[in-house]
Amino acid sequence: MTRKDFQLIADVVSEIDNVDTRNQVALNFVTTLHATNNKFDSVRFLLACKVNIKNKAKRVNDDDESRRKENFVAP
Repeated sequence: MTRKDFQLIADVVSEIDNVDTRNQVALNFVTTLHATNNKFDSVRFLLACKVNIKNKAKRVNDDDESRRKENFVAP
């Protein structure tokens, strides 16, 4: 497969409305397409697919961090 083929696939994937579905489909394609061409650029492909990697880690609130520091007792 060529870059032109990869671009065509990315264009189609980028049109998927549901973000979670689009992300999963793009990641599935990355795994498969990389096996077809060792020069396949996964990052470029995911960007072309408009993949949105969500930061699911809980953000620490500044107030929580301050409280934790205030409650810390040094040994």
